[in-house]
Amino acid sequence: MNNRKHYAAAITAFVIWGFFSIPLRALKAHPAGEILYFRILLSALVLLFVVLLFKRADVKNNWLRFRGLTRPQRNKVILLTLVGGALLSVNWLTFIYIVNNINIKTASFSYLICPVITAVLGYVLIQEKLTALQWSAVGLCALSCVLIGMQSAFELGYSFFTAFTYALYLITQRVNQGFDRLIMLFVQVLFSLLILTTFFAQLVYSVPVEINFYGIILLIAVLFTVLPLFLNLFALNKINSATIGILMYINPLINFTLAFVLFHESISMLQVMGYGVIAVALLIFNYPNLRKIQTALKPG
Repeated sequence: MNNRKHYAAAITAFVIWGFFSIPLRALKAHPAGEILYFRILLSALVLLFVVLLFKRADVKNNWLRFRGLTRPQRNKVILLTLVGGALLSVNWLTFIYIVNNINIKTASFSYLICPVITAVLGYVLIQEKLTALQWSAVGLCALSCVLIGMQSAFELGYSFFTAFTYALYLITQRVNQGFDRLIMLFVQVLFSLLILTTFFAQLVYSVPVEINFYGIILLIAVLFTVLPLFLNLFALNKINSATIGILMYINPLINFTLAFVLFHESISMLQVMGYGVIAVALLIFNYPNLRKIQTALKPG
């Protein structure tokens, strides 16, 4: 089966996310929790509009399918869906905080190591295979983390936590098959909104009144949240976690470029060594899947 449209969806999602630091930095004066809350709120409203306008028949069909499952199967779907929503909340909050309060390099490093963590979790949790060559790359990835951690264990901790939460989200959604991805995303965003509303007083110190704030948040909700998440989840229908992991590198490469070219961040020699080691690790790790992607993207 030709999966080019699934590869195109994944590539488009990660290209969009690569530029996410630009609108986030425009909101740097606002706390991360405040940005996240209104991002989720507007994303939920956008998704509600899309579902009511285009997905009413799919909602009914998905509900009938859900009702037809056994009780253990229904419980599994509910658990995976809600866990996915919770993981998105944590991942987005951490990422926003890193971009606006630490640096973009640290946020980028999260998504350099995320594909390797995704593949390792895929091996542990859903028995996706890794070759001996890939395991050697995992070791090199660990070495690169040690080098980065020697420069700043604080930054490494944030990077690893962000990478782990998104990798776990990808794995849970890879397992959670059989339902319309946009509808599932809507449920997850609603659950995320419920969680955040519970902690509203801790996240939002004062409700913003600037029109500019809500304009940027709406842009983030539509272009940097709903669209790429749907494209990414659509791609997971036909592409395994390791292959998605390769395409994920588009995101940090664009982020790194913006960090140095647009935001003029600096880099130490120890960090250069760490990034160099992980570059080698990623080439080794992804070698088995590069031919597959090249074949999938060929015309005809």
